[in-house]
Amino acid sequence: MKKIRRLPITDNHELPKLDKEEVPQTEYLSVIGSCLHIAQVSRPDISYAIGILSRPSSKPGRVHMAAAQDLARYLYGSREFQIEYKRQKKDDNVPIVFEKGEEVPERTLVSRLQASTPNENIPGNPLLFVDADYAGCKVTRRSTSGMIIVMNGGPISWSSRLQKITAQSSAESEIYAVCEAFKEAIHIKLLCEETGIRQPNKPMAVYEDNSACIALGHSLKNSKSAKHFQVRLRFLQEHFRDKTIEFEKVDTKEQLADGFTKALPRVPFESFRARMQVHSDND
Repeated sequence: MKKIRRLPITDNHELPKLDKEEVPQTEYLSVIGSCLHIAQVSRPDISYAIGILSRPSSKPGRVHMAAAQDLARYLYGSREFQIEYKRQKKDDNVPIVFEKGEEVPERTLVSRLQASTPNENIPGNPLLFVDADYAGCKVTRRSTSGMIIVMNGGPISWSSRLQKITAQSSAESEIYAVCEAFKEAIHIKLLCEETGIRQPNKPMAVYEDNSACIALGHSLKNSKSAKHFQVRLRFLQEHFRDKTIEFEKVDTKEQLADGFTKALPRVPFESFRARMQVHSDND
């Protein structure tokens, strides 16, 4: 048996696009499909690797199959890893329970989206980390978006995906990433408010490491050069104006979504995995 892998994918991987398949497509998709299910429900640390390995699924080659098998060996070697969530206090996150047929208090959408300054110390408060790797795909030169929503110390929603259009600047790629991530985040925010585990009328913190993206989102930077993505930018600016979201600048080294946009070397990857509270009971 080959040696257990310590990384889901190496940071110097080369996975070229082929003109014809070299291995049976069904065998390749069987491995990728099994790992994809695991990535979606309990192992965010392999999300980027799955995104990369899914791209050549129509015409897989031997190098792609070898990388997929390495991913499977990584999962086998870390099969005892799991996500851990923590409760800060005894009475935190106790939702209000409504019996069947009982009327649930209604609030208008406007009242749900009005907010003030966020407080990161509120128990049950979901935090959104967003990042993008500008022109990271060597074949199409499209950027990769990564996002993760953390609550009670562990991830509850995450994704790593190739952007559908080619961004022309790093700020533009970050705007695309934030817009897509916020659609998921606003759903989580409202759900937490309706179940009583998050205070209403509080903005959701969006942690971003790109200063130009933050300036554009806050309408602090001239956006004449942003006409080709003006609709997405207006979407963010309106939610910032209504205090639905609040951008928070985070250092690139502390950006939790970084591991969803690129393959990391071993030490940074293990730090990224530990910060998401993905570890074994023996750690």
